[in-house]
Amino acid sequence: MPDKDITIDEVKYIAKLSKLEIPEEELEYYAKEMGKILKYFKKLSKIDTSQIEEMARAVDLENVVRDDNAKESIDKKDVLANCPDVFGDYIKVPKILDKD
Repeated sequence: MPDKDITIDEVKYIAKLSKLEIPEEELEYYAKEMGKILKYFKKLSKIDTSQIEEMARAVDLENVVRDDNAKESIDKKDVLANCPDVFGDYIKVPKILDKD
């Protein structure tokens, strides 16, 4: 990675690709911040990782699952009795999407 400062035009281009709107007065700030990030990546790229084993994640993960045991459910009549509005065996809910 060459030592190169990020230009205002590059910040604008990256913002456009990211669909971000950055105010004109903040462009210089983001150019400096992006430059710092690139310098840090350059520093990281100098680290010798040839003796490090590849891994998918830093921490071993194990799924925690329980047995799927069937058990008695709530009676349908009791459920419907607690609903504010029903239509037969169905629970009526307020409309949230319009087709307009």
